[in-house]
Amino acid sequence: MRIALAGPPGGGRTTLFRALAGSRSADSSSPLTVQVPDARVDFLAEIWHPRKIVHTSIVFTDTPSPAFSPKSLADLRDASVIALVLDNYACGTAAADFLECESEMIIADLSVIEKRMERLTKEGRSKTLEAKVLEEASSLLSDGKALRTGAFDQDALVILSPFAPLTLKPLFVVSNRADAPLSDEAPLLEHCGKASAKCFPVNAAFELELTEIPEDEREDFLESMGYSETGLTRLVKGAFEALDLIVFLTMGHDEVRAWPLARGSSAVEAAGRIHTDLARGFIRAQVVPYADFQACPDMQKLKERNLVRLEGRDYVVGDGDILEIRFSV
Repeated sequence: MRIALAGPPGGGRTTLFRALAGSRSADSSSPLTVQVPDARVDFLAEIWHPRKIVHTSIVFTDTPSPAFSPKSLADLRDASVIALVLDNYACGTAAADFLECESEMIIADLSVIEKRMERLTKEGRSKTLEAKVLEEASSLLSDGKALRTGAFDQDALVILSPFAPLTLKPLFVVSNRADAPLSDEAPLLEHCGKASAKCFPVNAAFELELTEIPEDEREDFLESMGYSETGLTRLVKGAFEALDLIVFLTMGHDEVRAWPLARGSSAVEAAGRIHTDLARGFIRAQVVPYADFQACPDMQKLKERNLVRLEGRDYVVGDGDILEIRFSV
């Protein structure tokens, strides 16, 4: 999963990137891999003391200004999620900046869609399903609306996917501000709502300073400031949720691991995330909900209480399910 940080110059984009990296000198021209905090993984690791602990992770990139140059547009199209970092700290222009950025992305998408429509017309394919979907997309964009606000079915999404439309990607907005925003945030929140975008208030400068506090003192410092978690933690978790992903867990003395999985996926699809051999030879999935294991971290006792289930290939995996895949080679 790759998240592209974008936005106007001076919005705090690079400061946020360096805060995520935990270093003022971090090279923002290179991708940055960040672990997704998960207390469930930490708990399982305390129980098993495994040789290896693997959290889910997100790759962040800092898209250089201008954010909508041809090169930057290509970088944004490669991303899974776009995060606009907007200034509500020094100038307080976040709402206006959002509208400008959204407009640039709409124009970029419209250009790509219209070129394809022209080609289909020249090839005599203007009555195809692809042409119909592109016409619907073009109409939405021409009205100044992002594609993510449209009601496209799965077939339409498959047709649009090769074009990697910017306005079809999950979008969230980082309102870079102090505890209180410089300007009224209501207009920004209204714009985000209309564009189906999520908004996260983050003080990028504070988050960067926070990384300089020793890790064992950080939690107490946050509590003294009235925070339960850092803005970066909220941001990383929000990014994960923006893609509608869940996590299933595997555990043992060799490894405790969190596996990202699309919500609604089956047990056999989860097995395939671990290894294709497990999906191919799938027999059953042993399932324990994390909450049950946390309450009683003893598999034998859980079995005696009938809290360990054996599920078939079509079982829909839940967030936090602890799985053990049974398979034949």
